[in-house]
Amino acid sequence: MAALFVIAVLAYADVVNLPGEWRTTLGFQEATPDPPCRPGLYRRSPASPPPPVGQWHYEPETPRTQVEGSAAAIGSTIYVTGGSRPGNLHTVLAFDTHSKRWTKPAQLPVGLNHSPSAVHDGKIYLAGGFLEGEGATNRFFEFDPATNHWRELPPMKQARGGGGAAVIGDRLYVVDGGAQPYNVDDPQAPRPILEFFDFRSGKWSTATPPPVGVHHIGVTEVGGKIYLAGGRVIEESSSDVFASYDPATDRWTRLPSLPQGPTSSLGTVAAAGKVVVFGGDDEAGWEDGGGWVTPSAWAFDPKTNRWQRLPDLRVERHAFGAAVADGRIYAIGGSICPGIKPNGPVATHTVESLPVAAVRRG
Repeated sequence: MAALFVIAVLAYADVVNLPGEWRTTLGFQEATPDPPCRPGLYRRSPASPPPPVGQWHYEPETPRTQVEGSAAAIGSTIYVTGGSRPGNLHTVLAFDTHSKRWTKPAQLPVGLNHSPSAVHDGKIYLAGGFLEGEGATNRFFEFDPATNHWRELPPMKQARGGGGAAVIGDRLYVVDGGAQPYNVDDPQAPRPILEFFDFRSGKWSTATPPPVGVHHIGVTEVGGKIYLAGGRVIEESSSDVFASYDPATDRWTRLPSLPQGPTSSLGTVAAAGKVVVFGGDDEAGWEDGGGWVTPSAWAFDPKTNRWQRLPDLRVERHAFGAAVADGRIYAIGGSICPGIKPNGPVATHTVESLPVAAVRRG
């Protein structure tokens, strides 16, 4: 009994590191909330305007449950990188959209999630994220599919996770992001920031920050401009901000807000000259069974400055991989419920695709 008392005292003082469930049982830390979760429970899709006729098509499921990772396509292959702890931080998966087969390229040299990815000159780049699923990092990595090799490049100026990345010409832009918002006391609100990496000089520089500081955002490039969609303002509250950045003028422009309302962890890609946003969530009150996850999909046309409704996803999801390959838009993995349960987010193995022609027709 005395030995147990000594262990408890040392654990309370953080001299010894007990497993999380032991610390919770002893009352040294709060238990992770455990609200109910099942398919469809948190599904929310706007009724108006109704989604058009047409469906997303199921693709072969992922061999691992990827949540809070990222996705990028090179040719007909989509690479999904990183994911939720504890088991997927180093995971890299590759999906060949021709053969419909999944393979496992070289794994990440360090564990990462919430690390945005982008493609330049046939290589994949990961900027920042949460290192080993914990604190924000500024580390920057390159993956070359030709050699199946990862290497580390000069770090960003500011550590952050949950940002977005896009490439214009020979520059990679990283938008916003913040400190770890989960399982920490007094989480920090993200600050607006825009950095870019010049592939010719190998150096990072800063540019005009966006109009809002968010993490869990969607970012893509269309017509030489960067588009920022939604994101989380602080631990749970989401944003409906939609804005574009023109590197020629170094200026941001506010655009019509997201039609589905404030949304975080949404897929954002470029297709048919439009910005396509799909899925996402709002986590307000998730500890008590609140919040929602949407299957809705929308396209923004920069020429008309208007949104159009697209067919809903079959499976509502957030924190998933989004990419375009071989004329189809892909939604890969993710979670069907907002927030985190004791064993992590509730993941889905499902993969869906929609023809880009559905965007072009609108």
